[in-house]
This record gives sequence, C-alpha cells and structure tokens, in this order.
Amino acid sequence: MAAVISSYLRYSATDRRYYARRVRKTSDDPERRPCIFHWDPIKDGFGQGSFMLFRRIPVGFFDFNWHPISINPSQSLLLAESSLPPREVPISDLYIKELLPGASVSWEVFLPAVYFDSFRPGHYYQTLWVGGQIPLWDWGTLAEYRNCKLDPKSPPLILPSSETQSLYILDEESDIDDVGPLPPSPPPLLASVCQMGGGGAPILTLSIAGPATLSLKDYDPSSRLRYAVTATLFYKAAPNISLQKPIVFHTFLFKDVDWRQEGFRLYRKENGQWQPYEIRGSFTYHRYRFPNPVLKNVGRNEDNDFHALNPGEPWSFTRCVTDFPDNVVPGDTFRYCYKGAQLDWWDWGHFQDHKETVVTIEGKVREPEDNGGRPALVVPASNHVEFTVVE
Repeated sequence: MAAVISSYLRYSATDRRYYARRVRKTSDDPERRPCIFHWDPIKDGFGQGSFMLFRRIPVGFFDFNWHPISINPSQSLLLAESSLPPREVPISDLYIKELLPGASVSWEVFLPAVYFDSFRPGHYYQTLWVGGQIPLWDWGTLAEYRNCKLDPKSPPLILPSSETQSLYILDEESDIDDVGPLPPSPPPLLASVCQMGGGGAPILTLSIAGPATLSLKDYDPSSRLRYAVTATLFYKAAPNISLQKPIVFHTFLFKDVDWRQEGFRLYRKENGQWQPYEIRGSFTYHRYRFPNPVLKNVGRNEDNDFHALNPGEPWSFTRCVTDFPDNVVPGDTFRYCYKGAQLDWWDWGHFQDHKETVVTIEGKVREPEDNGGRPALVVPASNHVEFTVVE
C-alpha cells in the first residue's frame, strides 16, 4: 500500500480490544457467543468518511502518487446519519446482522453518486476502507433481541482498514445527466454488410434462444429479474482451405454487460414499437470498472478469458439478462439480441500454439493494439428472442 494512502488509516487489527467482538472471526475463536450489530455501509461507511477515494497523479515521467479526493461538504450531508441512537431489532432490517465465530457477512454496495463529479475519464483510482467503529452491537442472537433496543456499547467494535481496490473510469462514457438525450445507438451489424470471410478473417456467427415467458417470481440472488439466454457461437468452415484452421479469441464481448454501442441489447415494446432499453442511471452515470491492466498468457487461459474453436465447431454459453426497467408488469414484451461487434483480439491456432502469447487486458485486450496486424473479425448480429412477462 502506498505511503500516502496508508497515512490515512484510522484503525487496524491491532486497535481491537481483546474483549471486543470482531465482525469476522476465525473458527478457533475462544469466545463462542454469537453477537449482533448494526452497520449500514452507506450511512456508517461513506457517511462517516471511512471510505476514501484516491486519484493517481503522475509525478515526473516514470512515477505517480495518490491524491485523496474530497467531495463537496454539502453533498456529504446527503450520506451522513448518526448510527448512535438506539435501534429496534427487526428481523427484516438488512443492516442488523448476527455472527457466529468463523462466520462473515457481506453487502453489495454501489459507489454513491456524490463521488461521480470527481471522476475523470481515463484516470485510475483507489478506494479504501480506512477503518471505523461499530457502536451498536451486543452479545446474543437476533431471536433474543427481536423488538428490543440495541444500544451503543463500550467499547465499540473495531472494523479495521481493508486492502485498496482499484477503479478505472472508461473514457467512452460521461455523466448521463450532462449529455441530455442520448443519441441513437449504432444499428445492428448485419451479416450482409459485414466482410464474412473477406480479407482473410475467419467466419463466426451467433444465434440465441430463450423461453417465451419471464415470470416476475424469477429473481437472482440480488433480487433482480433474471432471464436466461443460451447463445451459440459457430465457426463456419471457409471455402478457402488456407482459412480452415483453429482460432483462439478473447471472450470479453460475449460476457460484458448489455450496453448501447455493441454486443447484447434489450428492447421493450411500447405503443407497438420496439424501443431500446437504456441501462439504468446507477450504471450509465459512469461506466466504471475495477481491474488494473493485467498480463494474461493466452495458452494457459488460467482465468477462462479465451476460447478456441476448430472449423465447424460451436461454442454455447448461458447469459442472464438482469437489467430490466423498474416498472415491469405482467404483459410487457421484450426483445433481446446480439447486435454485433468486432472482436478485440483473435489469432490463428489453438491453446497449445499460444503458450508464449501474452496480452494486456483491461476489460478488452489493450495490447497489442492492432491485434498483431490480423484482419478485423466482426461477429454480425444474431437473431432475436421475444418474451412476455407473466405473474
């Protein structure tokens, strides 16, 4: 951890009292009693200033430093709310948890929108939990405390600092509120206008299939509607014998989220017309990612980032559509399709032919930039599936 960032740490594991409860303990914890606590990651985390954001600033030609990002104090009041007043303990409260030794809890948290004005496209950031206290806790179980008050307790729990998490802001998106009405997204890339096998590139086609209905009861673990689609990518054998060789390619475009420029797209039928559904503001406000650029060995394929196909061979995978409008009701009709895209990286050969091939990945393959001089491989638009929402 950089010295500049580490200087902001408030609490570490050494700040815990020996008789105070950790939010997560190992299974050999000598204290066997369960505990309950109240902690809201937004109000008690971001609202108390315990989550910090740092921007990477160049220093000279070959070095950089991390600069803390401050948000407008008036905006920070939107997050802050004291957790000290006693709280009743209803079972349904998402932020009151019970823990046994060796157990842990987690939340999926979106970065609050008040930080977005500080983002600059094309810059790297680090997020850090600097450490904090949890005053609302006690020994016992949720059942024992049902409809009782949970009072501040001394000493408080110590939630020590975490490792930093990398964050990169892509430069192809901006604040959706700033740009106003979005321009039409590019039309689907039809096979008739693509160079199907022309210029020495292999021929890939994609087809999708899915059920005719989506039940409002079909949710994923994050309580989002879920519609499963089976996609099949087919490597068509070219008439030119010299092109009938295996290929290996980066699979990012087939696994990336739905978005308006390329890849997969959801449409909703409104007044008899198909209208593209724009991804909700919590995502398009900034299309952010969490990886640093990483080097990947294609032949090893340790993280399953690549796939290889022989001529005439298909590859099938399942894709779950989860970004739906908030006001979905029975009778709504949707259409889903792959609108086409150019692969960011591909090459001739199978995995055993690429034991020494290393590329730089940051979402897409960023280096080599020109795909080694090989011709562009465009996978044209697929068929579409239509489905209706039911109870």
